[in-house]
Amino acid sequence: MSYKTVTKESYEATAEAFAENVVDLAPIQSIERFISLLPPQATILDLGCGSGRDAKIFTEKQVNVVGIDFCSNLLDIARKTAPLAEFYEMDMEELTFSPNSFDGVWACASFCHTPKSAILNIFKKIHSILKKEGHFYLSLKHGSGEVLEKDTRYEGNIEKFWSFFEEDELKQLLQEAQFKILDLDHVAKRHAYQTHPSLRVFCQKKDTSISESNDKDDVG
Repeated sequence: MSYKTVTKESYEATAEAFAENVVDLAPIQSIERFISLLPPQATILDLGCGSGRDAKIFTEKQVNVVGIDFCSNLLDIARKTAPLAEFYEMDMEELTFSPNSFDGVWACASFCHTPKSAILNIFKKIHSILKKEGHFYLSLKHGSGEVLEKDTRYEGNIEKFWSFFEEDELKQLLQEAQFKILDLDHVAKRHAYQTHPSLRVFCQKKDTSISESNDKDDVG
């Protein structure tokens, strides 16, 4: 059984309990800052939207939200939690949105279960679907390595694949994907449900056409 199947089945089995566990963990200050970076009536992609916790807050603040997740049980909860948002079952490794579709992409703890080998391609796709100078927020677990292990916060044989990132490692990936890092912070654990400290990043899409033009000038 693949890491993805194991992780997906674990969320399908614990969707209601997960939604209850994270309901009070919304990063309100980060949400407010992210909104301040967006144009009026912005449309954002909530990548790995889970139970719709953050989507609800965004829509209440007049932000248009499209949410995706690979767990249908969580999407059922999200549609009830944030009825003003649109939700689709989709794998973040296989995004099908057209280029320049979103003013922002919000990925709160969305890459915790994604193998490091897939991250750069996802970041590049996010760059593509963002509009010019669009903004990207992500938070992920701070640490090193990858592991498939039991999630002891739940009863039964609940396993998940986890990936952890160091600051320099994350910076390199974002830079390779043509993102300008606006702010990168280390965030300590503040709740018993959180397993690790995290890295929180605000960044912005670079205009790759300018970079390509500069490269040509350098060659000439």
